[in-house]
Amino acid sequence: MHFAPGALEGEAGLKLQAHIFKSDAGDYYRPEGPPPEPVLPGAGRVQGSCLCGANRFSVPAPLGEIWACHCGQCRKTSGHYAASFAVAESAVQWQAQKDRSHLACGGGRRGFCEDCGSSLWFRAADGSFSMEAGAFDAPTGGQLVAHIFMADAAAYDRPDDGLPAWPGWEEDAG
Repeated sequence: MHFAPGALEGEAGLKLQAHIFKSDAGDYYRPEGPPPEPVLPGAGRVQGSCLCGANRFSVPAPLGEIWACHCGQCRKTSGHYAASFAVAESAVQWQAQKDRSHLACGGGRRGFCEDCGSSLWFRAADGSFSMEAGAFDAPTGGQLVAHIFMADAAAYDRPDDGLPAWPGWEEDAG
């Protein structure tokens, strides 16, 4: 049996042993070392989907910066941390849509596939919207630039990619 260690509370005595399936990492991220330079998609749109294909969508290319969020909510939702692209909700074109949502902490909503459970989107209480980076096909034109809410990260979760890592939002840095 396997479980997502990000769902655990407090110090669990875990230590990251290795990064696996590195070749499956998004084009915006390299598990060890600095992120790769963005690979810009051609003009047009970047495609994405859930695991089972019940949800398929596209957004204008390129996708740009990603911040990895290690807050308790993202950690428990993803089992580790969440990385997403801020996009205008009106720019998302759905080719197939079979999603549901749930009320998240702080009054936002999280969208997921009702068939396979893949995380798809987040709408914050203030209306800002983002799509989960892992749901997009490469190339995205994206690049991971920082880790936020490291104060809430699991004890084993210490990024080794050399990117800035802030205890809260970017404004908290410095």
